[in-house]
Formats: sequence, structure tokens, C-alpha cells
Amino acid sequence: MNNKLCALVTVLLLSGCASTNETNDSGLFGAKSPGAGVIKPTTASEARMLVTQSQTSGNPDAMIYAYTQALAFDEFEPADIYFHIARLEQQRDNNGQAEQAYRQAMAAEPKRQELKESLALLLVDMKRHHEAETLLQEVVTADMARLKAPSGDTARCVTDNQSPWRSYNGLGLLADILEQGEQARHYYQCALKVQPGLAMLHTNLGFSYYLEGEYPQAERALTRAVNQDPQYRRAWSNLGLLYYRWGRKSEALAALRKNGSQAEALNDLGYIAMMEGAYDEAGSLFQRAIDASPRYYPRAVANLNQVRTLSAVAKR
Repeated sequence: MNNKLCALVTVLLLSGCASTNETNDSGLFGAKSPGAGVIKPTTASEARMLVTQSQTSGNPDAMIYAYTQALAFDEFEPADIYFHIARLEQQRDNNGQAEQAYRQAMAAEPKRQELKESLALLLVDMKRHHEAETLLQEVVTADMARLKAPSGDTARCVTDNQSPWRSYNGLGLLADILEQGEQARHYYQCALKVQPGLAMLHTNLGFSYYLEGEYPQAERALTRAVNQDPQYRRAWSNLGLLYYRWGRKSEALAALRKNGSQAEALNDLGYIAMMEGAYDEAGSLFQRAIDASPRYYPRAVANLNQVRTLSAVAKR
């Protein structure tokens, strides 16, 4: 595994990653009725009341049922209804159902760029990168046309506060996956022109610099991220990863400590060391994590057993 891919895997495992389930039989048009006593609306007024009640309940099945019933009435905008369904399905990791709903919304309102952007970002999660990139480029192109930017002028960011920063960020993520670091950072900078205070964007920019081995620039961007949002866990995880690779291991531990207890920080640092192939160091860190925990720490124990196995294999 090359260093860039290793880094991507490591940070996802430390921070958590999006689900990529593509199918689930429950959901769009298959949502169960919320139960006995729930009316099947016969008028738009009843459908609106059902939607309001379902939103109050917070029950996704009830909301999807209500939205699908509303589709029968001309008083509701189909694009809005499908968009709500898509977002609910996406939240429940029913990505195949969410994609279907987003496409129905786009068919109802083809010029609405928000719908195209949302579908594209879902496709990024589903690892359908080429399709996602095509849609995101279309969103950006439409925005540049709105701003009357010169056609094909992608070398600079022409944006305002309505520009699709999520699309620029998505294009940055895709460029990093394809190891096109310079292009990725261009897109992140475009997104930051629209949302300069968003810690997530500074984190993505910093991680992109890290992937290219540009550690001082990565540190500056990640430091801006944690200054913007001191509770943003992924920024601290990325700082820990950066400092470890940079040889600043005490600072790596301090950064990871921001995400939890000393035991958790030692375990996370051990995981980074294990992914880097430093098995002896990783084993020591996992043991320290176990010793530092006030109660049994199964994750650190499992990691210690794993690194012992990897070390034994490596020494054969």
C-alpha cells in the first residue's frame, strides 16, 4: 500500500467514514405505514397535516410515508418532496433509494443545481467517482455562467456567497483520490472563498498538503481548522497523523488527546504507528493504552494482538 493510500485509510479509520451501502429494501415507496390509525389522505390539506405530524414525530418511516402520500396532490412541488425523501434515505444509509429519489427530483426540476450537487455528493460516498465529478463540474460551470465568468476560466475562482462550495469541496476530494494534489488544493481554496470559517474545509486542505509531504503548509491549514472549531475531531486526528509522520511524536499524542482520554490517544497513536509498519512502537503504545485505561479496553487489546501477529509475519 503506498503512503498516500495508507494515509487515507488511516485517517478514515481514526475519524470514521461514510457508509456506502447501495441497497436496502425498505425506504422509497416501500416505507411501511407508521401504524394503525394513520390516515391515507384524500385531500392536499390532509396530506399537509400528515407531513407536519410526521415531522413532529421525527420517525423516518412516518416522514417517508407522508411525503409519498403528498406526491398524489398537485399542490405539492414534486422536486421538493423527492428531495426530502432522498435526504431521509441518505441519512438511513439507503443510498440506492436516495439516488432514485434525487433523480426523480432532478427530472421534476432539471435546472435546480442543488439537486444535482446533492446527487453528486451521494455518488462520491458510493465511490462512483467519474459520475460524481461530471455532475459537480456541471454545477460549478452553471455557477460561473451565473456570475458571467469567462468561459473555461478554471484557473481562478469566480465566486460569491451563493457559489456551490460543497461542489468545490467534492471536486477537491476527488482530485485527492486521484493524487492530483495541486488541483485538489485549488478546489479547496475556491470553497474557502465562499466559506472561509469552515473547519472542515481547512482540514481537507491541510490533509491534501499532508498527502504531498508539504508538512508546514499542512500544519498551518490544520491549525486554522482547530482554531475555527476546537471540537472538530477529524482536524485533531489529522494533526496527530501529521506530527507522527513528521517525527514530532509528543505533539502527535497531544493532538490526539484532544479527541479523548490518554488511553484513547495512545491507542490511536499506536494505530498510526501500526499502519506505518512500526510494529514494535505500535505494540508499546497499545500496551501503554491498556495500562492507562481505568477499565478493560477491548479495542486496544485487539490492536495489540493484531500488531503482534503482523510483527511475527514480518519477521519470518
